[in-house]
Amino acid sequence: MPTERSTVRMAYADTPDGQVHYAEAGEGFPLLLLSATPRTHRCYLRLMALLAPYCRPIAVDMPGFGNSHDLPQPLKIERIARCMSNFLDALDIGQTDVFGLHTGNKLAAALAADYPQRIRRLVLAGQSHSIIPEVEERNKAIQPWFDKYKNHYLASSDGSNLVRDWLNAQINASEIWWPKAMLHSAVVSPNDVENAEARIIDFVQGWRSCVPVYEAVMAYDLAAAYGRIKVPTMILELLTAQEKHIGGQASRICSLIAGAVVAQLTESDGLALEMRPQEFAAAILPFLYPAAGK
Repeated sequence: MPTERSTVRMAYADTPDGQVHYAEAGEGFPLLLLSATPRTHRCYLRLMALLAPYCRPIAVDMPGFGNSHDLPQPLKIERIARCMSNFLDALDIGQTDVFGLHTGNKLAAALAADYPQRIRRLVLAGQSHSIIPEVEERNKAIQPWFDKYKNHYLASSDGSNLVRDWLNAQINASEIWWPKAMLHSAVVSPNDVENAEARIIDFVQGWRSCVPVYEAVMAYDLAAAYGRIKVPTMILELLTAQEKHIGGQASRICSLIAGAVVAQLTESDGLALEMRPQEFAAAILPFLYPAAGK
């Protein structure tokens, strides 16, 4: 992605938890970008190029992924949120806007709930299953993603379970290597190949962290966090035909977060952020920077 990368600066921040790798662009008020599991800053490169004229987008490699430090222990969403607060300290950022996608929306909610003075405006984005408030209902919807990464093999003295785990990682990597867009589309674009490359790099770097992070996500009381959020919030719901049976969640969440507003993008699967960044930018810019279009 030469155009996007030419606008981006890569760096490391030294924190009490270890080094955090991040990408940033633009200038002005910061916008912290928190990604899905097992993604890194790479998923935000195209969106960052569109946001850079208006702000300072900062996309982090979350702990346990990319080139950042290992997962903190004991592992909880609240503990990773503290890592992100420490990261902001390292960059001397007192207050920021935050955009969180999928796993990132739990971290963003935790930041807003636990460190409200640090957040000016908040965008919680995700497919409908990802933003369901109730733990049991949300976990039932998340389970298929968790099962794909889950270790089904007991430890053995000869280490054969490690080989099976590695084989399972290879199977998951093969699925990422050959996404549907490349296998079944009449035309394959350079973006399709670039997206697959970025996803496979992220997965190889972070596959060991997928299961523990999903366990932390499934243990997190998102409804309680919603209830403690007091900053201006947008719920950006990504709707897909596959989740029609779940139903839209944004209006329900607005009853838990005072003053929250809703935006929705249709047919927005896991690659929508990279394939259609203009739609994400158009949805969030008026909320984050009301004067930007005037």
